[in-house]
Amino acid sequence: MELLQLRYFHEVAQTQHMTNSAKRLGVAQPALTQAIRRLEGELDAKLFERQGRNIRLTPCGQALEDHIAPLLSGLEQVPDVIAQAKGAERNTVRVDVEAATLMTVDAIAAFRAACPQTAFVINQANAAARWDVRVKTVLAGAAVGAKGAHAFRERICLAVPREHVSESGSVALADFAGAPFVALAGTRAFRAVCDELCRQAGFAPNVVFESDSPDVVRKFIALGLGVGFWPEHSWGALESADVALAPIADERFARDIVVEAAARPLGQKAAEFHAFLLDFVGRRMNGEGE
Repeated sequence: MELLQLRYFHEVAQTQHMTNSAKRLGVAQPALTQAIRRLEGELDAKLFERQGRNIRLTPCGQALEDHIAPLLSGLEQVPDVIAQAKGAERNTVRVDVEAATLMTVDAIAAFRAACPQTAFVINQANAAARWDVRVKTVLAGAAVGAKGAHAFRERICLAVPREHVSESGSVALADFAGAPFVALAGTRAFRAVCDELCRQAGFAPNVVFESDSPDVVRKFIALGLGVGFWPEHSWGALESADVALAPIADERFARDIVVEAAARPLGQKAAEFHAFLLDFVGRRMNGEGE
């Protein structure tokens, strides 16, 4: 077994989605698939099995993941140990932003205003990059993963033409069957959450515009080019005279924003930012500072 094989396996075990893992790792999907198959051959065990359009760990795969996860985490700490020994990184905070990008950037800007000597390294696409604080999203009520992670519930609304909002203020998804939808690209975590909620509701959105940029999606929706799912607080206000943000009548439409710190001991500034971000997100979820 090679270390690279185990890193690839660990990433696929985390996402349980080969295409998303390949993109996060920056490798071609066929190369990733071949690496997993070679590992299965060396171990003489099936590590993944199909579950619909996704994959899941077999009992052997889960046993391997449970064994190597702490080992890989320990290896990730080596550069930090060296950097801290040299004193070069005490004012640097590495943030892995998988969701709620706009809100996280607002938090970083606010923290920098108070602590201008702090440097930030922002990662959005490199799954192998080291991080101190991570922001991600999962289905409401789903397991958040790491011990000590904090989950913040956020309602998912629908941005629609104002005339479609009922007196109750809410909208029904069925009323927008066939309507053009604007959505984040399928590789983004928020899109995956929305797709799963739509599947549970038996609704198939007609996506005509998609982008991996939340800014582009927000702009398309504000211009009235289609309706779209819009997190109630983390995306900020919808600035349009013709488009309104309405709650979806189906109460399942919510997500959790998860903020977690790395398992290793954090540097002083990273620990301070983690505490600051928890407070910032909590206040934003209460509608403050939008």
